[in-house]
This record gives sequence, structure tokens and C-alpha cells, in this order.
Amino acid sequence: MNRPKQYNREIILSEATNLFWERGFEETSINDIVANTKVNTFSIYNEFGDKENLYIECIDHYNNISRRYLEDILTRKPLGLTNIEAFLEERVCHTVSKEIKGCLIFNSVIEEKVLSKKINKKIDVRVAEIKSLIFKCLKSAQERKEISVNKDCKRLTNYLVCFVFGLINIGMKDATEGDLRNIANDALLSIKS
Repeated sequence: MNRPKQYNREIILSEATNLFWERGFEETSINDIVANTKVNTFSIYNEFGDKENLYIECIDHYNNISRRYLEDILTRKPLGLTNIEAFLEERVCHTVSKEIKGCLIFNSVIEEKVLSKKINKKIDVRVAEIKSLIFKCLKSAQERKEISVNKDCKRLTNYLVCFVFGLINIGMKDATEGDLRNIANDALLSIKS
């Protein structure tokens, strides 16, 4: 007869996600997760298999949370430059929040070389989803004449994704909210001009 679980899977995922988010994949051990969740090693391995599978589930957990507000912002009708402005504003607010430790996806991109192909593929899929949403907003902005028809929306999309990753990186250091807002405004000006 199986004994009932003495832990909550969602709490483990939430705690592990926070640890990976704060420390990264390489710097977070199963022992760290055990210490943080008070769930024994056997139960962690039994539930998730190994650290890689746990990390993948944490990425899914993180994406489910971030997807709600990012997609809400980037899919508001009518699509266009207003969505991009709101997205950048949200990223500034996200970055300066005291509870935030950067972005788990951005942190994973930085750790790409130590992550497995399976994890990197998961990250690539999420980045592609975000790029697709941004691209649709930019194309709509172009159709609505909010930005020049001479602009290459694919290049602008890549620029914005790199910009947001850079914004998060700067924000994790000692940039002020004002600094980040100024940088975001400069990015918007470069898109419009």
C-alpha cells in the first residue's frame, strides 16, 4: 500500500523555481532544494526524477506565471505600439521590484553552456513565443502607421528581446528606476524614428 505524500508538489515547484531563479541551475543543488522545502531527497527524486527534470518543470511553472501577464499585455486589441510601450513599462516595473531576481528565462540563456539540450530547447521555445508576440505588435504598428513601413519588424523584434534582456541585467545591478525608464524611452524612440 502506498503511503500518502507528505508534501505539496506545487510548493516544491514554487520553492525550487525561486532558488533556480535566484542562483541559477549550476549553483542550485538538490540539497539546497531539500533544505528550502523540508522535503527529503528521496521524495524530490521520486517526484521529479532528477535535477534536470525538476528544472524543466520549474521553467514551465515560471512560464505559466509570466505568460499570464506578458501575453495579456502583448495581445491586447488593437495590437500595436501601445502594447510594446506597456510591455517595456511592465519589464521596468518587474526589474525594479524588490521581490524579483531578474528573469529565469534570461538567467537560463546566460547559463546556456551548462544546460542540457533539452533545457535549452525549452528556453528557445519560450523566447520564440515572446518574439512572435512582439513581432505581431510591431507589424500591426507598421500597418497602423505608428512606425515606419521601412522598418524591418524581424530586426526590431530581435533588438527588443536583446534590449529587454539587457534591461533586466542592468536592473539587477545598481540602475535606478529612472535610469531604466530613460533607457526604455530611448528604445521606443529608436523604434519610432
